[in-house]
Amino acid sequence: MTRIRFSFARHEALKHISHLDMMRLFQRALRRSGLPLVYSEGYNPHIRFNLALPLPVNVTASEEYGEIFLSGPVTGDHFTSTLRDQIPEGLVITGAKAVDYSAPLLPSLVSAALYRASLLAEKERRLDFEQCREALKRLMARDEILTARNKKKQKKQKTQKTQKTAYVNVRPFIFEAYFSQTQAPCSLELKMLLQTGNRGGVSPFFIIESLEKEINSRNSHKAQWELHRERLYQGDSQFLQPVSEGM
Repeated sequence: MTRIRFSFARHEALKHISHLDMMRLFQRALRRSGLPLVYSEGYNPHIRFNLALPLPVNVTASEEYGEIFLSGPVTGDHFTSTLRDQIPEGLVITGAKAVDYSAPLLPSLVSAALYRASLLAEKERRLDFEQCREALKRLMARDEILTARNKKKQKKQKTQKTQKTAYVNVRPFIFEAYFSQTQAPCSLELKMLLQTGNRGGVSPFFIIESLEKEINSRNSHKAQWELHRERLYQGDSQFLQPVSEGM
């Protein structure tokens, strides 16, 4: 049996689809490929396949990862060339290799992600570099940045479910955030290194929303951003390394 880990990029043409649709897209492509797939057991068997981390809607990416279990010997090059013929435009397989069959599942390894939020010049009317940088500095200086998380609560004697709102401090999940100036058509870029995975995390959209609130306390202009995920990391906040180095 073979276990393949592969990398891929998602471009503009597919950035509007959900994580569930991404999973279905890959599963359909794998079935068409003729590769010797391994299925789970039980009443509803499914392909033993997973993606390292869900990719949010409206986010492009350059270095995502997935893994597949196969029942026969398959090289990384053969997997790449075979799957490339089955996937649509906007999705690019960038590499693949066989890994040890007993290695930890890929989603359990990912602990952080690097995002790039770009502010297009033609939509940036009143915001400038210093204004954004100072707003981010104020935001990052806080001890707490709270976000609401709804939790379902089951009533003892009723079948109805109610939602209880809890607030979580996500400031510890922001490892790094900074602005840089770039050339047109993008005049400003915000880089965010954020914790993710089973230890808790924070959405890049929430960081942008919080930053806009900080800016808009002094300016009524609302900016428009394009979001891109550049890289996934494993390890802890003291020692992060790209997932690619562990493949």
